[in-house]
Amino acid sequence: MKDKFPNLNIISAVLKVLCYIALIVGLYYFIYEGIIEPILPNHSFGPSDILQLQIGGVIIFFSLLTIAFCELIQVFIEIEKNTRLKE
Repeated sequence: MKDKFPNLNIISAVLKVLCYIALIVGLYYFIYEGIIEPILPNHSFGPSDILQLQIGGVIIFFSLLTIAFCELIQVFIEIEKNTRLKE
């Protein structure tokens, strides 16, 4: 059966890939720059490390939120396909 909303599928897939990349960047900032780097020798936990923890946390939160939104788009498309098949 022909897909009724190909643009939504493309947008959802591209956005999901970009969000997974952002999630990796956010995890890097949160884990390495915010937690591991301050405990290395000759380094102390300062305001820049707090900022890196916050930035990493915000990136992680919004990328997970956007990934969930992309999944929701796919669910709505599948619901529409199923209701179209029943008619």
